[in-house]
Amino acid sequence: MFEYKKNKLDFILLTFFSIYPLAILSGNFAINICFLIIGSIFFYKLVKKETFFFEYKDSLFLLLFFFISLLINLAFSNDINLSYQRVTKFFFVILFIISFKYLIINSSKNLEIIYKFWSIIFLIVIVDLLIEFFVGKNILGQSSMMPGRLGSFTGKESVIGHFFFGFCLIFLSFLYTRFKKDSFSLILASSLIIISFLIGERANLIRTFFAISLFIFFIYKIDYKFKIFSIILIVSSSYLVINFNTDNSYKARYVWQIKSLFSLNGLTNYLNESQYGAHRNAAKEIFLDNPLFGVGIKNFRIESRKEKYNDSEKHMLGSNHPHELYYEFLSETGIFGFSCFLIFILSSIIFSIKNYLKKRNIYQLSGIIVVIISILPVLPIGSFFATYTSSIFWINYAIMMGYNYNQKTKY
Repeated sequence: MFEYKKNKLDFILLTFFSIYPLAILSGNFAINICFLIIGSIFFYKLVKKETFFFEYKDSLFLLLFFFISLLINLAFSNDINLSYQRVTKFFFVILFIISFKYLIINSSKNLEIIYKFWSIIFLIVIVDLLIEFFVGKNILGQSSMMPGRLGSFTGKESVIGHFFFGFCLIFLSFLYTRFKKDSFSLILASSLIIISFLIGERANLIRTFFAISLFIFFIYKIDYKFKIFSIILIVSSSYLVINFNTDNSYKARYVWQIKSLFSLNGLTNYLNESQYGAHRNAAKEIFLDNPLFGVGIKNFRIESRKEKYNDSEKHMLGSNHPHELYYEFLSETGIFGFSCFLIFILSSIIFSIKNYLKKRNIYQLSGIIVVIISILPVLPIGSFFATYTSSIFWINYAIMMGYNYNQKTKY
């Protein structure tokens, strides 16, 4: 365990990692401050030789490979000034990820503190979401920006939905390590799916559903009868909760959501006939016009507003990003950047899965699942290079890669 009186920098690292979910809920400025402070402290420790880069060579090699590919791509950007900020910021992402691995290697007890804080914050969000659903306003007396959806402290269902997806498995992992009761954990997992459904954001509901389902499959040792019971519990509870609320806008939203998810025509319309489909078409055309290196990171927002890429039938007048990961990389970084990203992320996942099969660390499993689901195609998502979206992705990536070292973990 760190001796905080002797090493105040480690205590600061622990503190800022512990409040990291609060920074995410607070917005981009707080997230950037967290990255800056954590990265700066760890860089200082490297300069002072309190720790060494070679201790993290497995993670560092892949991160530097991806970083160099972004730097190369920067030279071919249509507007370098737009791309420069996002690319250089990745240096602090590298330090952030490696500093989390530093905490994992040096003290499992301090990780307990971090995961406990994260779970408490996540639990507060759950309570706030339920209050907002039944009362119409959250703890702070605020309502969601979109009627029929829940926004919690952020006010936006897409933001809180992604937060919910990003931390739900960490929450389940923390509780499972405490109680190790499959029946309790399964009921809790089912409840989280219901709450994600109530938020009203479809893409993150699908992600959360598959994330929790995979987690249950790999962790819980339950017979088929209990699995059937859990499905019945989810369906019946959803029905009762929706009908308990007298606001017709909620009911209409959830009925429409179910139809769009489980109807082939509804899902096709959601993906192709909506503005999401128009964004993808624009990204495809931009990529075909700039196949090797794309138009540059963060340049889709400029290119997509050009008349040749607009879709007047769908009233698509451009967007900040294509709302889909692979279209974003293809249109902004071309075949070169897209290929480098695939090498980077697939190598990271394969390496982590091999390590997980040896150590069976439940937290690493949660990180692997969230990272894999985050890179699945088709589902709409925020920009990979946007502060909020990346903040959730990179913390799960840090957890996934952090346990890839030779010493045995406690969990």
